[in-house]
Amino acid sequence: MEKQRMMMNLSQMAHITRDDLRTKYGLSEQEITDLDQESQRIMGKTIMMVDTALRDESLDADERIATGLNFIEWSMQLIEHNFESLVDSKVPKNQLN
Repeated sequence: MEKQRMMMNLSQMAHITRDDLRTKYGLSEQEITDLDQESQRIMGKTIMMVDTALRDESLDADERIATGLNFIEWSMQLIEHNFESLVDSKVPKNQLN
């Protein structure tokens, strides 16, 4: 089966199953595990950064919320980037433009 290469948004990523990662994207179990662990690490750090932003007394309430939301957006973009980079690395170079 041909490996898929696509840009996707975060709502699409939520519907990808472990089986999809193996069959559609050609990832090994170790690559899937590594991707999952890295995503968990990113989210753990994001929770700490959001907590810090929400407790920052030098900011008003709206700024605290905006800062926390920015941290969440950045982390989700990083997770998406890591996924796309891994999938891209699986595409044989002779298939690239």
